[in-house]
Amino acid sequence: MSFLQIPYREARDGFWGEQTSTLNWCEEDYNITKYCAEFVNTVTNVMFLWLGSKGIRDCLTYPYSTVFIVGFIGYMVVGMGSIAFHTTLKYSMQLADELPMIYSTCIMGFTTFSHGKSRKVATFIGLGFFSFAVAVTAIYWITKDPSFHQAAYALVTVTLVFRKIYDQETVLKPALRARNPARADQLMKELRLISLSGAVIFLTGYGIWWLDNLYCHNLRAWRSVILLPWAVILEGHAWWHLFTGLGAYYFIVWHIWARFLEESRENDYQLQWPSIFTSVPRVVPVRHDASDKARKTKLANSGVPDRQLVMEIETQAIQAQQQISLVRTQMASKQREMRLAQLTRSEMAALPPQTAVYEGVGKMFVAVPGRELDGKLEKQVRAAETEIEGLGKKLHYLETTAKNSQAHIEQMLKGAAA
Repeated sequence: MSFLQIPYREARDGFWGEQTSTLNWCEEDYNITKYCAEFVNTVTNVMFLWLGSKGIRDCLTYPYSTVFIVGFIGYMVVGMGSIAFHTTLKYSMQLADELPMIYSTCIMGFTTFSHGKSRKVATFIGLGFFSFAVAVTAIYWITKDPSFHQAAYALVTVTLVFRKIYDQETVLKPALRARNPARADQLMKELRLISLSGAVIFLTGYGIWWLDNLYCHNLRAWRSVILLPWAVILEGHAWWHLFTGLGAYYFIVWHIWARFLEESRENDYQLQWPSIFTSVPRVVPVRHDASDKARKTKLANSGVPDRQLVMEIETQAIQAQQQISLVRTQMASKQREMRLAQLTRSEMAALPPQTAVYEGVGKMFVAVPGRELDGKLEKQVRAAETEIEGLGKKLHYLETTAKNSQAHIEQMLKGAAA
């Protein structure tokens, strides 16, 4: 033995006693310490705790929807359950690992399918996912069949991913091109990069997990020759934890960024992802103030001959940015108003033609024929569409003006530096 080759424990006695779980992975039990059944499989779940804590911190720092806080909490619970399972190999801890995978995915499914729907429809969708989770729990509790759990998890995950892609390409992309044509392609590229990266990472983990199960006998033989610490590289299930933990985090951030874009907030928030290889994506506010202050300092210290002119252009650019934020807020408000009117019309369409609907007038409610109210809502939708179109043109003009002003300033600064 050398300091680069440390043998495994010969004794395989375990602090937690006999295994009661229905699954036991390729890592040999208690081969590193008697206090942890599968040591490498346990410690690699730290990925879930680290990324989950980062996600929750961002949710609390920035105004994310509450459902994403719940999503990250569920993500961390999966990691903690997996730690408990691989430490003890007890059946109760196995359930604490596997069932939260279903629950946390159902939470993300609910936020995907219910977004933009009426309260009644959203409640129905929520009950559907809740019923699915309860049914999976009951069937798995009775059958104790891991294949059933794996199939149920795959079903809900694939359904969620494909629905999100459908919404992204058929609803979000046209909306982005209508209101923000200059940035629409770049924003869609960011969404696709996150989703594709998450899928590749997740499927890579699945492939390693499959190979680990298939060639377990060979891997154990190789590890007994290589010894520690190098043998941990051949712990396939541990790599599954790392890859799926990272891939699941990407999927949550993908949902968050898509939600901000659906709410027309792409100019107030941005995707922060310095490198796809050395960092993880985050959605953070755009820091206008810091960049504006830095640019003003640069202008004040520059050798531009007509510094006053440059400062005036800079002031105009800042004013344009303020107007851009205001117009975007107005557009988002009108879009919500239009969607609400459209949802109301769609729900009224299911009512009999002679139905009277009560409409609020001041502090009173007045019965109005359904057709009359539908006509009012139709006019409201058309008016909102006209206003949104006008705001979109104004936004395009302001963005062009701001872009030209910044380009003019940079050109003058480069000329002064030369």
